[in-house]
Amino acid sequence: MLYLSIRSCARRTAASALHLMVAAAIVACGLRGADAFATAPMRLQRAKLAARSRFPARGNLGLSMRKLQNDMFTEEEREMYQEGINKVLKANKNLHSHFEVVREQEFFRYYAVDLLSSCTYFPTVEFPCEMERCDVDSAEDVRDDMRERDQNEHDFRLDGWVRWDMPGDFTDYYDLIETPEKYTGYDGSNVWHFIRHKICFQVSLDDPENNWKRDFNRVISGLHTSISANIIDSMEFESDEEALVEYQRRIGDVPGAVANLYYAYMVMLCAVYEASGRLSNCSYMGTYESVLPSLNAIIQDPVLTDPAIQMASTALKEHAQGPSAKVWKARLRTRDLLGVMNCVQCNRCRLHGKVASLGLGVAFQVLLGNADGTGVPADSQGRVEKLHRIEVAALITTAAKFAKAVKIVSSYESKL
Repeated sequence: MLYLSIRSCARRTAASALHLMVAAAIVACGLRGADAFATAPMRLQRAKLAARSRFPARGNLGLSMRKLQNDMFTEEEREMYQEGINKVLKANKNLHSHFEVVREQEFFRYYAVDLLSSCTYFPTVEFPCEMERCDVDSAEDVRDDMRERDQNEHDFRLDGWVRWDMPGDFTDYYDLIETPEKYTGYDGSNVWHFIRHKICFQVSLDDPENNWKRDFNRVISGLHTSISANIIDSMEFESDEEALVEYQRRIGDVPGAVANLYYAYMVMLCAVYEASGRLSNCSYMGTYESVLPSLNAIIQDPVLTDPAIQMASTALKEHAQGPSAKVWKARLRTRDLLGVMNCVQCNRCRLHGKVASLGLGVAFQVLLGNADGTGVPADSQGRVEKLHRIEVAALITTAAKFAKAVKIVSSYESKL
């Protein structure tokens, strides 16, 4: 998400005009009418021209993520995770359908968010997104007992993985189902550039003792791919070729983007399974009869306990328990990941970015805890029992976002 601001549009008027002139010339020459007789290379080139004119290369995933050679899997790691990736792809159709049912329940769809917070990470020189598709309306029909519960559960955790917006005069509830994640035209490339170069780890990534840093970076890269996939899915394309060109530009041509999405999804599934005791025994504020059938179908799916999937969690914990691992640095970065979403000038994008960042932080909280190297079952159970309503909701909602993204990406990959 995070794509075309008003000012960035003005800066690129000349380039966009050129693209539109080329597309207009193609139409004038009657090439669209002759599409049935065009060769595949001709149609692909035409699709590229159309995509460039209708969806300029702004907020491109590749601009900030293209050179992530250290975030890519080594040959050994690729072999280690490939079996898990294959099994996730096979099981995802069933998982995705159940995730969609669960996330539509009221327990998981409402979030109290401050969309008026100022950016404290860098100057926000662009104009706020003023287009209607960036606007979001607050939810009015939120249950009083949900508001009261969220109010009571808010606390300050000095060393937590995330810091959610505290209730206040500028905090409103938003419904993620009524306000879905989609393409808005906003350009958030500066935010992703900051995440890539300031929040992700940069130093000594090739050192085996720093595998925990690479794990963190891959999950963030997977989040970026997930957002890009959901955006592509909401775009209106004029042809399959144009859609494929846009997919290639945003995801397919970016080193490690697809593999990191699958890896991050496996991490999310491991966190959901580790929290299964809490998830299975929650009343969901009286809506358990609507929630538990699909939620239990997810938790009880054999893929969640498959050793090839659990490899992601096992390796993550082993790396975090290394003698030189400083996981507290990752905790600082997940808090900053959520915080930097206040720099997003599109309210729809900011809303979904905050919820997804919270979901990732909760997954790390469940799997790793607060102390470096602690991942024993008893500690895990304690961490899960302390999750707030909004954290449980964000964990499932974010896993659902990844499930949908994997479905979208695997569909495009099958066409390449």
